[in-house]
Parts: sequence; C-alpha cells; structure tokens
Amino acid sequence: MFNHISEKTFHRIRWMLTIGWLVLIASLFYDPITIQWTQPQSSPSQGIASPFRLNPAQYLNPQSCVKIRSTCIPEQPFALGTLIWWSMIVPSSIFVLLVFGHEFWRRICPLSFMSQLPRALGIQRQRTVVDPTSGASRQEVVRIDEDSWLGRNHLYVQFGLFVLGLAARLLLVNGDRIALGIFLLATIACAILVGYLYSGKSWCHYFCPMSPVQTVYTGPRSLLGSQAHQSRPGELTQSTCRTIDSQTQQEQSACVACKSPCFDIDAENTYWKELKKPGRRLAHYGYLGMVIAFYLYFFLYSGNWDYYFTGAWAHEEDVLYKVADIGFYLFDTAIPIPKWIAVFLTFAVFISTFVFLGSWLEKQYRSYQTRRGQKVSAEQAQHIIFTVFTLASFWIFFSYGARPSLNRLPSFLVLAINALIVLVGTLWVVRTLRRSKVRYEREKVSLSLRQQLQQVEIPSEVLAGRALDNLSVDEVYTLAKTLPNWSQESRLKAYTDILADITAHHEVRIEESCDFLSPLRQTLQLTDSDHFDAIQFLAEHQSGPFDPDTRSANDRHVAPTIAFSRRTARTMPYRSNPPR
Repeated sequence: MFNHISEKTFHRIRWMLTIGWLVLIASLFYDPITIQWTQPQSSPSQGIASPFRLNPAQYLNPQSCVKIRSTCIPEQPFALGTLIWWSMIVPSSIFVLLVFGHEFWRRICPLSFMSQLPRALGIQRQRTVVDPTSGASRQEVVRIDEDSWLGRNHLYVQFGLFVLGLAARLLLVNGDRIALGIFLLATIACAILVGYLYSGKSWCHYFCPMSPVQTVYTGPRSLLGSQAHQSRPGELTQSTCRTIDSQTQQEQSACVACKSPCFDIDAENTYWKELKKPGRRLAHYGYLGMVIAFYLYFFLYSGNWDYYFTGAWAHEEDVLYKVADIGFYLFDTAIPIPKWIAVFLTFAVFISTFVFLGSWLEKQYRSYQTRRGQKVSAEQAQHIIFTVFTLASFWIFFSYGARPSLNRLPSFLVLAINALIVLVGTLWVVRTLRRSKVRYEREKVSLSLRQQLQQVEIPSEVLAGRALDNLSVDEVYTLAKTLPNWSQESRLKAYTDILADITAHHEVRIEESCDFLSPLRQTLQLTDSDHFDAIQFLAEHQSGPFDPDTRSANDRHVAPTIAFSRRTARTMPYRSNPPR
C-alpha cells in the first residue's frame, strides 16, 4: 500500500517530523507558551479555554488533591512538553504500527532518518577487505555479521535497552523536562553514532529499543500492510531502503544487505523466519508483562490511580530526588524498598511471569488441538499465542497509555476513541489468526507458479471460463497437481525456473530452498533428488546467486550456500536428462 508512495513524498514527511521533534525537544528546555495553557482559572470565562488548566479548588483541597501515598502533590502551572510526548506522541506511534505497519513507520521515523545522516554525508567508518582469490583490496562500510554475537542476540540487547528506558522513565525522566530533553538528545546521538559505525539501518535492526515493539504490533502483517511476497520481481517492497537515480529520476534500491531476512523488505518473511530466534519469546511475551508492570507501578508507588490518570506524574518537578524514595505503598502501608529497586523488581516479576505463561499456553494450545484431532505445528501455536498477547497488550496499552490526555476530552470523543481501539484490534486479530507459515510460503511461490502455468496449454473446460490470474492460491496449486497434459519433464523445468526465480531475488536462501519448496515438489510430484538436480543445473548453466563471479557485495551471505549446494548436488544421483 504505502510502498507505492514516492520516496520524495516520504522524504518531505521525514523532514517535517524531524523538525517538529527537534522543536518539541527544544521546548523541554524553554517553553513560555504551553505553560499558559495550564494556568488555573476560577471561572470558565477567564483566559483561553484549555482542558489542561488546573483547578485551584481541587489541588488546594486535601480531600481531593492528587496524592503520593498520603501526601498531596503541590500543583503549579507547568509546560506540556512531557505530557505531549508521553501521552500523545508515544500512543500515536503504537496505533500507527498496528494499523499502518512497520513499513509506514520506518519510512517516517525521525530517529531512523537521523541515523542515516553519516551515510548521507559520506563519513561512515570503513574497513579494508582483501579478495582471497585475486588479492585485490577494497574499502567497504563495516557491516554487522549475522553470525556474530550481536547478530544472533540483538533481541536480548534491544529488549534490555527497552527495559532500561522504561525504568529511566519511571525514575528520572517522566516528569522532569530537562531530564527528558537530555534523554532524547542522547538517544539521537546514539542513533547517529551507530549510523557512523555500521552500514545500512543497523540502528533500527540491532540497537533501537522500539524495534521489538514494532515486531510485536506489526506481527506477520499490519491491518493495512502490503503483501511484499506477492509483488512482482524487482519491485521495491514495503520500507526497502531506496534512493532516486540522478539521471532517470526513478527510485531504485539502496539496500546494502545489513540484515537478512530484512523486516523492511518483507515483514512477514522475517516474522516466520525469526520465530525461533534467541530472545523472540522474551521480546513478545515479556512486552505484555512490561506494559502491565509499567502502568501498575504508578499504583504500587502512590497507592492510588489518580496519580497516573490525572497526569500529575508528567510535571513532578522533584522526581530526580525520589530515586531512593519508598518504592511500594500497599493497603495504606509503606514497604521500605527503595524505588529504584522496586521498579526493577516489578519489571522482573511480570516479565518472567508472562514469558512463562506464554510458553505454557503454547503447549496447552497444541495439546487441546491434538485432543480435537487437529495437529498443530509448534510454529503455528507460537503464532496464535503471539497474536493473542499482541491484542491484549494493544488494548491494555490504550486503556492507560493516552488516558492522561484523553480523559480531558468530552465524553463522546472518549467513547468514540474507545470504540475505534476495540474495532481496530478486533479486525487485526481476525486477519492475523488466519495466517500461517505454510500459507505464506504457498502464496510466495504462487506468482512464479502462475507464470509457469501460463506457458502450458490448459483446456478451457478446466478453467471453466476463468482467467488464470483470477484463480486463488489453492486453486493454482490444485491445477498444477491435476493438469493432465503437463509432463514430468515440463514439471521439472517449471520447478527449476521457480527455484531460479526465488533465489535470484534473495527471497529464499539456497540452503533453505529444499525445505521451502517441499510443498511445491509434492504438488508437482517431484522428489528431493529432483531439487538437487535443479540446483546443479543452475550452478553450471546460470549466473546470479549460483555464480560466484557475478555476485555483488550485497550477495555475500549466499557464498557459503552455493558451495554447500554444489557439494550436495554432486552427491545426489544425476538424471540422464537434466532440466532444460
């Protein structure tokens, strides 16, 4: 959907959002404007109408003031920068992720945009690489190796930074404008530094604390997200890195293969391939635990919900001096645990509880389906529970996340927003529960399979007057399986062409292709031996990913695969009539 919007348009949007964000950060240090909107008034006729004005009758009355434990919080006019950031901008980003998806968010994200400044200025760190065959050397931007510790365990790093960020929010930056401004500027500096040290969108893929949140709320596909796996070969999909050719003024890929599979190229492909990635369950199940723990801690600390829902925490000027304050207040009793320990203790309990609960529910779901006579794969069970947890976190987040601002609106607007949140969550979960890895793989291959079937003479009565493009994915597979005049040699040639197509565009790695195309081989009545025959034929007769002499720097990740495939192919019995 959004991948068809021009890069020039998104470039302007990114600049506007970046400038707006920097203005907001500047207002955290100096803001003579919004403080006027919170000045108290004794009657509605005084001053400019504002839902943020303080009510002297409330905050001076010990019976109705907002309290931390039994002590009233002194209320005074305050600038709105922190409240705008935490209760308006952050909730809006969560809504955007679920509805419009990662592909839209990544193309407008100001932090992602600023992480690319070193690349735009041509000042990225480089290293010398020597070709082992020719001995020639070249300079290239440093890339994070997928097999490195960070490449394998970045989800632990990102989720850890996410936890530290929320802890810093509760302890330091929630209500202190200066502290929040420094926090945001430090985050921008880190993004730019990573952009200097590593190639591509390494900040987004390996460091950004919001990345696991994007993964949680996008799932296999957002509500209005596009289907990258059904796009035409060579088409720029989703939030693929792109640039504009200076001569043709056409958009072209600027991908430097900083990560594979890439969430920007095909979000659903990354979703299925990384279900078993280290830290995946922690990031997904732990996120729901973090959402609950974060908002519940306002109650555990103050002993009431008014402290959170009134937004008093957003202008708590002395928050920096309360790091060692009493951390829990339950049943009118102060529990003498320092606040900084209480925060991490609350997080640890809820994260571990929900990670255990999610893993347990996966097993229970599979057992339940087995008793019903329906076998469910571990991946599908994980996907189902992931989806349920995402819906729960979305609804819980919006039950709290934006309330300090929303609750100041007229009741009918609050009810309308509540209805919208319920509707959006319901539509998303209904759509997402239907997805499966098998379904995704069938859809991914169906485009190439249609192209092969178009070269076959199909009797008109078989299609019943319908065009081949109008057939569903399942109908295409049924047609390929039952077509009477499609010889074994023609099936093998079609399979070879499909294999070449999906590997040429890096949609599937060669070493993964055997498992990936297994359902297709069953449909075409081919064997594993046929698959390796096809690989050997392509390695000997075609350029592209099978030919090491034609690989670009972006294809380095397939080098070991080709050697593996050729060695494996030579161990398989070679057919007397290879694919032509």
